[in-house]
Amino acid sequence: MSFINQFKRLHKWMALLIGIQLILWLVSGIVFSFIDHRAVNGAFIYKNNQPAEITESENFSEVLQIYPNALEVSQIFLLNRPVFKVVLEKQILVLESESKNTIAIDEQLINEMAQKNYTGSGQIKQINLIESKTDENRAFSLPSWQVIFDDEFGSHIYFSTKTGEYQGIRTDSWRVFDFFMMLHFMDYGQRGDFNHALIVVAALIMLFFSFSGILLIYSSFSKQGFINLINTFRLQKDIVVTLVDSQSKSKIINVEKNMRLMDSLLEQDIELDSACGGGGVCGLCRVKLINNGGKSDLSEHDILDEDELKEGYRLACQLSVDKKLKVEVPIILI
Repeated sequence: MSFINQFKRLHKWMALLIGIQLILWLVSGIVFSFIDHRAVNGAFIYKNNQPAEITESENFSEVLQIYPNALEVSQIFLLNRPVFKVVLEKQILVLESESKNTIAIDEQLINEMAQKNYTGSGQIKQINLIESKTDENRAFSLPSWQVIFDDEFGSHIYFSTKTGEYQGIRTDSWRVFDFFMMLHFMDYGQRGDFNHALIVVAALIMLFFSFSGILLIYSSFSKQGFINLINTFRLQKDIVVTLVDSQSKSKIINVEKNMRLMDSLLEQDIELDSACGGGGVCGLCRVKLINNGGKSDLSEHDILDEDELKEGYRLACQLSVDKKLKVEVPIILI
């Protein structure tokens, strides 16, 4: 297989890959325009509205007296009341604000928290302890409590098992959005990364595809094709060509400059014999220039020898008319 053919084959497969991705971009863009982004966010289903932050320095001091090795002490809210979060070297504790007793982040507490701020019409269907990463919980620190509601949104609400803090909500709309976000950004991990390796590789492939397409133009189109294209956008006068048949009968036609003689004759309903469709390989469209003018394409030398060329013979499918000609044709003119 020649280098050009191998190059074309590579270009074809790159076009398929890029074409598929373009379709995915188009489809995902359409989905984004129609999807309900309010349902994706899900904030109207679970109102995680907490009171204004409360800071009581003496209480913090009490906590530090009980846990002098604490790495961090902060205030969070459970069931809309302030509690203390104490970060130790190997664990995290949640303490009652007044008694400083440890609060168990168990299924019963999560059930109460989920129902307190839930504003949908469903009921709790199931509460699960989730320890494995999935596409749905990839953004959360595990393990998590997962609360499943039997509402029309397919709501799954997540809470931290260590602190009971609300982590997020996932709905059916979010899952559809997340799937098409994955396809749109070609990010099959975190979804929203614009600079991941796969999209960089895709950009390089598209760049190579563009430049290879430009190079392949020269092998995909003939010189005459380019000339005809240029002539389409140029204003120019027709050239007079006189045809003479074997019975010395003549006919004058007007031909566009740089147009192939065979094409010009076809426009005049004058058809020469041809078995190759104008490819310059059969030699059936042979004509003779009486005034021995006009350009000869190198491909004519595969069919015509030097003596024939000197006598004025040319292939009409290869003869580009650039000046006034008188041509003997191997047919009877009507």
